[in-house]
Amino acid sequence: MKSVKAIASVSVSMLVVTAWLSFSVEGQSSQVDRFRHNGSIRSENGSDRNRARFTEAPAGFDNLTNGFDVQGPDYETLDDDTVVPLASFNDNRFIFEEREGPADGLGPTYNGTSCGECHQNAVTGGASQVAEHRTGHMAENVFVESLGGSLIASRATHPNIVELVDYRDDVRTLRISTNTLGSGYIEAIANDTLLAIRDAQPADLRGTATMVPVLEGDGTARIGRFGWKGQHASLVSFAADAYLNEMGITTPLFPVENTSLAVLWVMARHTMPSQILRMMARMSSLSPILCVPQKRLHVDRLTTLSIVENNCLRKSDARRATWGPSRPRLQARRSIAARLRFPRL
Repeated sequence: MKSVKAIASVSVSMLVVTAWLSFSVEGQSSQVDRFRHNGSIRSENGSDRNRARFTEAPAGFDNLTNGFDVQGPDYETLDDDTVVPLASFNDNRFIFEEREGPADGLGPTYNGTSCGECHQNAVTGGASQVAEHRTGHMAENVFVESLGGSLIASRATHPNIVELVDYRDDVRTLRISTNTLGSGYIEAIANDTLLAIRDAQPADLRGTATMVPVLEGDGTARIGRFGWKGQHASLVSFAADAYLNEMGITTPLFPVENTSLAVLWVMARHTMPSQILRMMARMSSLSPILCVPQKRLHVDRLTTLSIVENNCLRKSDARRATWGPSRPRLQARRSIAARLRFPRL
């Protein structure tokens, strides 16, 4: 009887593994297909009749909507029970900053527990000091990624699967999180505009307009504009990529789990329908309604600025910071701490 049970148990296990393997291969192949395009791009030039009405995009570091969505309820009044995904800027901001756990799909390997963890310099959506680790090695003058890919996750949901860099992978670099402020305007730039900019550049300085697929599209390519290598052309594609690589959370666009050094850890996790709207708000609904970054002030001679709690620069008597006369850049960097004076709080 025991032998029969053992055989039955092994048979069931083999069926589960076989089904899982077939699902994984199918998911990986469909994911690869999604990264292919049909070789054509559409003209996106619209009518110029409204060109005279164009204005500068709203700029600032103030957590205010750029006008394409309502600001919504007071941010401080929102919580898990009152937030409404996709309803307003503040609702989407709350979800963008919301922390995830394994029950929400986090892991098995990941770098951060929320979108805001890597995009929070000055305001939600900004860049940050967070750096992801990319590694590999050279083989006959060809770069070879580390096992499981060049991205080495900093964290894991279990201590046994924390990724470590193989000593043979001696090509290593860091990549800082990119800024998402104003990215909705970048997404709206027509392919034709980017191609015209490229064609107008001197031949020896001309950049590359990379054709990439829109993962949620029909296979038609666009000119890439998001990511360190311009590998994405839409915010949905870019956000879904980051959702998987930085948080380990799968989506219909990236259905295959992350690995730990090429080892796939199977986890019984499912995204409930009630989580879909929150996922959409977190992935791509905040970025299109963010203002562009405010221009940095050029401080040359003796200039007095004040820094107030809302991270804006205004003339006032609070927290004065005095900059001395202009000096060579390197010397200025070394002495900046000595020349900044703040009153005690």
